[in-house]
Formats: sequence, structure tokens, C-alpha cells
Amino acid sequence: MCLALLCPGLALADEGAVEPQVEVDQPSAAPAARQLTKEELLNRLSTRQARLDLERADTQMESARADYEETQRLFERRIVTLDVLRKSKHDYDEAVLRHEQAKIQLEKTRLEFLKDATLVTIVDAKKYRSADGRYIVAVTLRNDSDLNRAKSAMEGQQDVSDQWLTGLLDINNILITMLGQTGTTGLAEAIVVDPYQRIVPALRHGEEITLEYELLRRDLDALTVQVEYLGDRHDYPVFLRKEASGDLPTITSTQYAQQGQLGTRIRYDLELERLGDTEQSFSLIVLNLPSAIPFAFREPRSDARITQVKFTEEISKASLDLEVALPAKLDQSWVDRNISFFVLVTPRSELAKINELAQRYANTTIPPEEIATLTAGRTELVLVPKGIGKLEILVANLFREIKQGTSTTFRFTIMNAGTLALRDITPTLDLPLDWEGTLEPKAIEVIEPAKKAVFTAEINPPPQAAIGEYTIRIAAQGYSGIDTVEPPEKDFTVRIVAKRNITGTAILVAVLIIMVLAIAGASIKVARR
Repeated sequence: MCLALLCPGLALADEGAVEPQVEVDQPSAAPAARQLTKEELLNRLSTRQARLDLERADTQMESARADYEETQRLFERRIVTLDVLRKSKHDYDEAVLRHEQAKIQLEKTRLEFLKDATLVTIVDAKKYRSADGRYIVAVTLRNDSDLNRAKSAMEGQQDVSDQWLTGLLDINNILITMLGQTGTTGLAEAIVVDPYQRIVPALRHGEEITLEYELLRRDLDALTVQVEYLGDRHDYPVFLRKEASGDLPTITSTQYAQQGQLGTRIRYDLELERLGDTEQSFSLIVLNLPSAIPFAFREPRSDARITQVKFTEEISKASLDLEVALPAKLDQSWVDRNISFFVLVTPRSELAKINELAQRYANTTIPPEEIATLTAGRTELVLVPKGIGKLEILVANLFREIKQGTSTTFRFTIMNAGTLALRDITPTLDLPLDWEGTLEPKAIEVIEPAKKAVFTAEINPPPQAAIGEYTIRIAAQGYSGIDTVEPPEKDFTVRIVAKRNITGTAILVAVLIIMVLAIAGASIKVARR
């Protein structure tokens, strides 16, 4: 038997005998038989051993039956005792049990080898982007069960046909699960497709089936396909082949709608991906953005300005920034308005069509329906230019001197120094204690950008106000939508001085003159003496 397993030129008889096969030279020899693999030889050996065990158990059972029948006859003739009969019956029952166990072992050996012969392989695994923007994973499975190994497992079985064996190799109730890495370390795995699991009711020998799933983590390029059948689980780590419909990159942005103050720069993050296996360059285009608003595509790491992006078999993703520079002065028709525009990534062959479309709609926006006809990956972005709300308080002179018991008036101007029309502009005066003041007008409904409004303030100090300097704080506020705009406050200083008494002063001066004259006259008289 050992010689037969090692030498393909020796045939194996069912009874276990080994007979040499004599080769005779003939003019037209038949093609050589297929050489058995090591696994097939081991299967044949194990199956033959199980079959020999069954034949041995069958022989022992027949021998025990004959002994038992002979003992029964002897017992009936009272030649042997009842104990001898019982022992013979026990030996026969034991032989029957060993025979049944040998039959079960033979079938079990064959089924185990049949199980080893069954195999589901991954023929193809790819990901692509559907027309509605979803990322799809398509996995193709095939029943690649080994018919030759099945034949070696069923060696010695009567009436075994290829059709019957092929039916045994059909696989039912195959559970398919797809796992992907969920952590940055690459250790954690979870189901990353929808539906989470699928059951293939039956997969016949040689049959292929393609299963499609929606990829829940579109950035994954590799998955683990778990295939469970016949009580075993098989894990197949696969790298997803990329396939692009139309060979166009996709473009997305998480910051697709942004607001920006005039005079500032804002950036949109752009993620490009091309599911292709060839090298190709694509142009970057912006449509429907007002010409007064300049823009540039930049590489985030180097901040280099770019106009094209290149994809290769190794490089399938690109991260870019779209920088939009809002001018300090922009037509009011664009301020506080949603401006929808498109970013396109397109092959150079499409540039002529894009230029023709831009010229046709030179003075207006291009309809989205027209943009949809272009051969390009695209995404729609929204920009809201926000005007600057700014007020300034202008006062020609911030100092005034008044006499006790008198009032004063002064004028000041509120100017809209921003780029937004401001509403409900209301000035206020923060007066010292017991002071009174009025403003005219009390409020202005609207001040357009670069326009001014003049206010008059009348200040009435109390009659008993002490001599000294007092501060009056001028403030204001206006509104741009729901936002409050306030200018820097101004401090207006009022100095209160005492009233002047002209009559008393004149009398005092006259008294002083008289005293001076009297002193002078007395001095002259003294000098003459």
C-alpha cells in the first residue's frame, strides 16, 4: 500500500492488494493519468483504512454470529451451559456494535474529506461610486470546491458519478460579513457595509455570485470578508479594486456653505477621489462665482497655488483648499445674499465646452441644468458675503465752558463707516447726576454706507451745580439685521465757571483808585513839609 501511494504507476485495488502495472510500448499510447496530489493520496489512505476497519468488523461480526448460532445449537442439546450461551450472545452483540461504529467512521471520514474539498473563493472585490453618489462595494464569490478531492474521499463507494459528487459539493446557507478598520491603530474592526450581513441560500459547484453593499466608510480601501459555511469561518482580507464610472473624480466639501466678512479670505476644504487605475490629469474650474470675487486653489501643506490635479494608480485621493478673497468693497446687490457656485474637476478635453458655456452666459449665472451636462465631477458651494457694520461719532469740539445757571448746546455727527445699511440708529447721553439733556432728532431710521446724520444735544446743568469740569459720555447703537452695532464712545467736557458781577467790580475798582489817589496826595503833603 505504501508503494502504491508513493508510485503513481501502481494501481490500488479495493481489497488493499498492490499489483504492479506492466507498461507495454504501443504505437498510440493513451495520455498519462493525472498525478494525485498529496492531499488526495492522504484522503485515499484514510478512506481505505476506514473501509478496511469496516471489512474487519464485518468479518468479526459474521464470525461472532456463526459462533453464537453454533452455541445455541449446543445449548439446545444441553452440551454447553447457559453462561456459555450468554457469553456468546454478548460477543456477538459487541461485534455488531463494532461493525456499526466502523460504518459510521467510514461515512464520517468521507464527509470530513468532502468538507475539506468544499471551498468558497473571492474572485473579485471592487468599490465604485453609484450615480446617486453612494459608494458601493461589489464582491464576487465562487464555489471552487475540488471535485478530484471529493472523488478520492468517496473511493470504494459504489455507483459514484461526477454529477452525484457535484451535487454533494453544493454549499448552502453561506453567511457573508464584511469588516473594516474603525480606529487609527488599525486594530478595531466593525461591520462597515449595509446591509450588515447577508445569507446566500445556495451556491452550486462552479457557480459565481456577486453581492453589492453600500460602503458606510467611504475612505476604506481594504476590507475583511468573512465567509461562514459548514460550521467553519474563513477570513479573507482583500484590497478593494477601484472602478470609476466615466473615469471622473468625485469632489466633496464638508464646509460647503460659509459666511465671510468683506475684506477677508475664507477657505473651502475640497476632497477629491478618483476610483481608477490609470494616470490622468484634470483641470479645476469655478463657475457662477461673481467676477468681482477672486479665488485660487491651494495645496494645504505648501499653500502652493494650483490649477490642475493629477491621479495615478497609487494616488487616488487629493485634498485641496479653495480660497475666496472677499473685497473690502462689493456691490451691495451681492452683500448678505446666498451666492451659489460650482467647483468642477474635469478632463482638459472638456475645457473648450466649458469656455463656450461661460461666454454664452457671460452676463448671468449658468443654469445648473447646463452644468449637469458637462463631463466633470462637481460640487455646489454657497458663499454669503457679510457687510461690515461700523458707526463713528464725530464731534468738532469736545470742550465747552459755561457759567453757573446757564445751559449749552452742541452738535455731533454719527457716520456709517461700514458697508452695510444700518437701521434704528439711536444716540444716548450719559449725564452727571441731576443734569438734564435732550437730543434732536432722537433716532434715525436708516443710515446708508458712507452717509452721516447730525444730532443736536441740549444740556441743562442744575442751577446749584458747583464750579468745575463735568464729563458727558456720548454713545449710540444701530442694527444690521439682528446684530447690534455700537461705535466707540466720546467724552464731551463741560466746565462751569462763576457768574461775573460788573457793578461790584466797578465799585471795587473806584475804591481802589480813590485809595491810591489819597495815598499819593498824603505822600506829597508830607514831602512838602
